[in-house]
Amino acid sequence: MTETNKAYPSGHAARIRQKNPDQKDRYASPWSLKERLGMLAWIIVDRVLCRTTPKQLNGWRLFWLRRFGCRISGNPFVHPSSIIKIPWQLTLEDRAAIAPGVEIYNLGHVTLRERSVVSQHTYVCGGTHDLQDPQLPLLVGDIDIGRDVFIGAKALILPGVVIGESAVIGAGAVVSRDMPAGMICAGNPCRPIKARGEMRPAGPSA
Repeated sequence: MTETNKAYPSGHAARIRQKNPDQKDRYASPWSLKERLGMLAWIIVDRVLCRTTPKQLNGWRLFWLRRFGCRISGNPFVHPSSIIKIPWQLTLEDRAAIAPGVEIYNLGHVTLRERSVVSQHTYVCGGTHDLQDPQLPLLVGDIDIGRDVFIGAKALILPGVVIGESAVIGAGAVVSRDMPAGMICAGNPCRPIKARGEMRPAGPSA
């Protein structure tokens, strides 16, 4: 384990890693040529064929996300104004929802589990830098948003975070460490405040 990993709170160390240990200097890309070409192709397809579509054409957007390697099960929702950095590093489960203006900056893998909601203008950030190293190597961390999680508007979710099932993240919260299941959490830094309480049974799917 590196000294960089030790700087993160408990639970994050195993999820934060250097993207490319062979990166030559701070100005060299940590991404392979194949990755860079894939990201460029996705930018073009997303801006021309996805972001211009009405909300109702969700299936069309999911089609293109699948074509670029996104792992999709069931029927999640992706708003046309949302931004997804790397589709092949995203998993969307049934009824997961990405609201208007959300940015999924998934330099590490991001998973949205069943019925999770990411509200307007939330920033899900899977990357950072080792600020103790003058070369500023890129660090990436996987993010896992559990089933029935609700993330309020304009929240910031940082690398390596796991949000437990049925948790609520308050609007504008800065989530820099794992949040427990079934809790209402808020603030900067985000912390558990009280239990969410037992959820009523969900109605039939449309």
